[in-house]
Amino acid sequence: MSFRLVNVRLDMERLRKVQTLRERGVPLSALLREAIDERFAALCSSESQADVRSTISRIFERYPDSPDLPSRDYDVHDRRAARSAILRKLHKPRARPSRRRPARP
Repeated sequence: MSFRLVNVRLDMERLRKVQTLRERGVPLSALLREAIDERFAALCSSESQADVRSTISRIFERYPDSPDLPSRDYDVHDRRAARSAILRKLHKPRARPSRRRPARP
């Protein structure tokens, strides 16, 4: 594993804080690594939630429900009722095409 050195410019106030932390025995490299990890984790979790929400809202904007759409005949929040309705929909018999061969000339 290779390591990279990163230089950071600090204003006078932050430099004073760094000196105080060093005097009290706080390892600055560990402090920086923790801060990077925390910020990265917060960024990733907020991105994924916001991304899902924005994706769903864009789908609803692009494909809104028709205003004359009838209400469902089952409770969409009841998983058993939803499963039953989906299975009914999937198992509806379909008209089969005729398998007769055309007459020979």
